[in-house]
Amino acid sequence: METPILQVLDLEVKYHTREGILTAIRNANFEIHQGEIVGFVGESGCGKSTIASAVMRLLPPNGEISSGKILLNGEDLTRLNMEQMRRYRGREMSMIFQDAMTSLNPVFSIEQQMIAAQRAHTPASRKQTDLDLCRTAIEMLDRVGIPDAAERIKAYPHQFSGGMRQRIMIAMALLCNSNLLVADEPTSALDVTLEAQILELICGLRDELGTAILYITHDLGVIAQICDRVVVMYAGNIAETGDVYRIFDQPKHPYTRALLQSHPSHRKNAHRLRTIPGVVPSLRELPAGCKFAPRCDLAQDICHEQEPAYHSVEDQSVLCHVYSPDWTGPEEVDWREPAQEILPASAIDGTDRSTGPAIIQTRDLHKHFADHAGMFSQLLGRQGGSVQAVAGVDIEVRRGETLGIVGESGSGKTTLARTILRLIDPTLGKVIVSGRDISALGTRQLQPMRAMMQMIFQDPTSSLSPRMKTSSLLIEPFRIHGIEVDEKQKVHELLTMVGLSAEQADKYPHQLSGGQARRIGIARALALEPDILLADEPTAGLDVSVAAGVLNLLKDLRDRLNLTYIIITHNLNVIGFISDRVAVMYLGRVVELADTQDLYSHPKHPYTEALMSAIPIPDPDIRAREDQIILKGEIPSPRNPPAGCPFHPRCRYAEKRCGSEIPLLRVLPDTNHQVACHFPEKVQARPI
Repeated sequence: METPILQVLDLEVKYHTREGILTAIRNANFEIHQGEIVGFVGESGCGKSTIASAVMRLLPPNGEISSGKILLNGEDLTRLNMEQMRRYRGREMSMIFQDAMTSLNPVFSIEQQMIAAQRAHTPASRKQTDLDLCRTAIEMLDRVGIPDAAERIKAYPHQFSGGMRQRIMIAMALLCNSNLLVADEPTSALDVTLEAQILELICGLRDELGTAILYITHDLGVIAQICDRVVVMYAGNIAETGDVYRIFDQPKHPYTRALLQSHPSHRKNAHRLRTIPGVVPSLRELPAGCKFAPRCDLAQDICHEQEPAYHSVEDQSVLCHVYSPDWTGPEEVDWREPAQEILPASAIDGTDRSTGPAIIQTRDLHKHFADHAGMFSQLLGRQGGSVQAVAGVDIEVRRGETLGIVGESGSGKTTLARTILRLIDPTLGKVIVSGRDISALGTRQLQPMRAMMQMIFQDPTSSLSPRMKTSSLLIEPFRIHGIEVDEKQKVHELLTMVGLSAEQADKYPHQLSGGQARRIGIARALALEPDILLADEPTAGLDVSVAAGVLNLLKDLRDRLNLTYIIITHNLNVIGFISDRVAVMYLGRVVELADTQDLYSHPKHPYTEALMSAIPIPDPDIRAREDQIILKGEIPSPRNPPAGCPFHPRCRYAEKRCGSEIPLLRVLPDTNHQVACHFPEKVQARPI
């Protein structure tokens, strides 16, 4: 067998802190061969990024590789000093960081940064002119799909969209044809369509250049679609490794099984998702024995007393007592739930929400913002320009219903939600709540309505005051509205409602985990017992198990309190799991609206068809789907929308009519399915 590009042997990484020496990685062994993608998965705090930093020798000053070897083409990187490592980085190994904006220098153009990267890592570049190096950079930008690369290379990072910046990061990482590419969550903040483009790009470059790739992600769907092998990490240990098909078909470690069961999917119609109790232990408080034992359903006394050894089971390496010869406890075999027909959420919980009264209605709702040039023109007394963030939306949401709103960034989802809640004022049209038009109400008239309409914001921590404890945050809504309550009892009730212990009451937001902060945001939103709850990306940035807990909580609260939800997200698996109906937005307009079952099985708009085909499904058996549609380009700027149908520049079915005539949202014959497309009959139903 050929020698691996990267071989990690018995790696141990420690951090020196005021509390003592903490071991972050223990006894890690893995290898990556040429042209192979190895995925690293696990919850936050399991050591995935520490592995990447150790391989790149980019640990923080208090981190050290205390033992083990990191062999890159046979050379032990742990023996090299920093000057020697600089010769390896960029030339032999490169890294794609999670946040492209903070990884690119904002004061230098892309051209300057790509030329500097070549001069730093390629000895031959010293004999080349800047013009020659610029040509090489343009060729790489062309390869990763940057349009008009020869012109755009002169631009600065802030002048590119998130997807384009990520492509530039990949281009810079590949400039020197490195043998090893380390990718740390390269698509975590991208829309599903951009994610599909980036994943196709990474796989294409792997096939073309034979690059070995270490790919870190928390998305099991991405792992299933692009990786050859999987490394599952937990609390600094490698819990399980193996071929991607074997891991997803027959996971051996209880933690791997729990992760797969926690992943939301439009194909999973259970009323609740599996959650993993507890949290990943702190490095300061690692339990004795197996680190996963306190959260494991199969744990026995030996699991809490002795650390497990690695066992080879059907070509998978598993760190678990279950596979030792003297194991006498239970074994979990039938871990996977049987496949089910796609059903709407109402059919799962037995509640018919299709005929209730409309509690929210919008009528030709518009929201325009003055752009920077327009604002400047207005100051000079001239007519200014505007950006149409929401362009004529008509929707109804019934009492007790969950409406999902999906679309790429820039499609107007969040602006629509904030306009419905009157957090921002509409430009035109009406917002009707419980039969009352609130679009023209003043602040004093609107305040009593605030109690019945609440919002869960995308970033829970920044939406909570850092100067207030949890107890004060939960009581503040009552003080604002002049409602007298027993504060201690009410805080206890709200914390219990969202599944948090009483000890969280005395914590500040920065002391909470992401999942806890999200639950506090939900509790605060529910404090005044609202009828309507708008949730903006309620699972963004959360580990799969924590996200499953939040989705279960939202479902339970809806059923118990008869809440009406509008859920905004780009995660189509979340929408498919929790929503009764789905509205698809594109460039400020609703282009399709239908029951969840109907939309996922029979999309009628080309944009919806592309979104559905791009869903990363945690099943490697369908990775070679011939019907997957990779949308080219990105959503146009609302400052300069295309004429006619806004989607026609990216539509594979577009005809001459589409470039001049805007299609209206209409109900298809004999259905409740609404679509804004001139040729919905061209979109064929595909199994997803």
